[in-house]
Amino acid sequence: MTPRRGAPVRRGGQGAPRVAGPRTALILAVAVLPAPLASQTDTTPPPHEPTSYDITIVTSDTGAHLLGEVQTGWRLRSVRPVEMVLDSALRVVRVLVDGRPNTRLSRTMYAREGGEVVVPHEKAPGDTLTTRVRYHGIPRGGFRAGADRTGARALAGETAAGRAPLWLPVPEGEGARTTVTWNVQASEGQRVVANGTLVNVDTLSYGKSTWHYRLDAPVPLEALAVAGGRYAVTTLPRPGCRARCAPVTLWTAPDDSAAAAAGAFKRAGEMADFLSGLLGPLPYPALAHVASPLPPAGRPGASVVLYDEARLHAGKIEEAEGAQATAAQWFGNAVSEPGPDAERPSPAVAAYLALLWMERGGGKRPTGLALSREVAAIQRLHRSMGDSAFFGGLRRYVERNRNATAEPGAFERAMSEAAGRPLEWSFGRPAGTKR
Repeated sequence: MTPRRGAPVRRGGQGAPRVAGPRTALILAVAVLPAPLASQTDTTPPPHEPTSYDITIVTSDTGAHLLGEVQTGWRLRSVRPVEMVLDSALRVVRVLVDGRPNTRLSRTMYAREGGEVVVPHEKAPGDTLTTRVRYHGIPRGGFRAGADRTGARALAGETAAGRAPLWLPVPEGEGARTTVTWNVQASEGQRVVANGTLVNVDTLSYGKSTWHYRLDAPVPLEALAVAGGRYAVTTLPRPGCRARCAPVTLWTAPDDSAAAAAGAFKRAGEMADFLSGLLGPLPYPALAHVASPLPPAGRPGASVVLYDEARLHAGKIEEAEGAQATAAQWFGNAVSEPGPDAERPSPAVAAYLALLWMERGGGKRPTGLALSREVAAIQRLHRSMGDSAFFGGLRRYVERNRNATAEPGAFERAMSEAAGRPLEWSFGRPAGTKR
C-alpha cells in the first residue's frame, strides 16, 4: 500500500495476535518451561534492528485504558520501511520520525494496516533512525491496568510469550536485543518497578508521579517487564556477598509481605549469592521478585520477575521457581540463543542450576518427578566434565556472550575448551559420544 501524508491509512480489521495462555505449571528444575507457541513463533530476525526503547505509560484512574508513547531507535538493514506490529485494538494517533514535529506543511508519512504500523524512510542501510509512536486503547493482553487482588489500583505488563505487540509497537520476529528506559505514571501511594535502575521520581500535580527506570545493557525484547501498585518492598539479605551487591527485593501486597519473605523468597538473596559464586556477579543492577495482577505467561524478565499474585497469596509459589528465574538472569537474559526452548541450552542450564541450588543450597528436591530430556542432558554434561571444568565452561560462555545472542555452537565450544577436549554433545546424546 502507498502511505500518504497526514492521517494514517487503515485497511480492514484484524484480530489480536495469537499469544499463549497463562503459565499454569510450576517452573521447576525438573523440567524446562516450554516457550508458549514454540512451534508457532516466528524466529526470523526483523528486517531492521531495534537498539533502544523509551517507553512512556499512562493509565486511567478507574478503567483499563492505556496511553502509550514509545520511541524506538533503529539500525537500518535495508531501504525497506520500518514495520512494527501493534494490536489493531489500539489506536495510533501520531508517529514521528527522528524527532521531527508534525507541522501544517510537513507531516510524517506512515500507514496503519490492521495490526501493523509501517513507516517509510529515505535512509541507507547502516544508518540510524528513531520512530515515536503515540497510541491508546484497552490492551487485549500482555498489559493490565485495574484492581489488584486487594482491590487497589495496579498495573503490570510483560513482553514474554509473544505478548509484546498486544501493548507495545515492536518488530515482527524474535531475537532482537535492546536497551530500555521506562517512564511510568503512578498515583499517590503507588510504587513502580521496571527493568533496570530507578533514576528518579518526578512529582506531578493531582497526586501523580512519574517513575523513571533505565537499563543500559541490551536485553531480549521478550524480557521487558513493568509493574506498579501499592507494594510493600522487602530487601532480602545476601549474606554471601562481600563487595557491592545488586539488591534483591520482594514486591508484594502489604498483607502478603511477611509470609512471602519468610516462605518461598526467604533465601532469594542466598540464591543470588550461590549463582554469583558459580557464574560471576548478577548481570543487572538489581533483581526484583514482583507479585503481579497480570499472571506471567513466559520467560522471566531481565532484572524484574513477575509472579501471579493469586498464587503467591495462596502460598503456591515454590522456592525452585524463584531459583530458576534467578538463574535465567544469566542464562536466558544476559545470554540467549535463537530458536525454541527445546533447542537452546540456556533454559535447560537455568533449570539445572535451580536443581543444584535445591540440592546443594540446603533446599528440598521434590520427589517422584523425572528430569526432562534437556535438563538430564545438562546433568550428564556436568558429570562428564566435573565441577571445576563444568562451572568454568558456564562462566566462559556467559563472559564471551554477555548481553548478546550467542551463535550456534557457542555453548559447545565454551564447554569443550573448559574440558580441554572436544565435546560432541547435544540434548539427544551423552557428552563425548559421536554424532
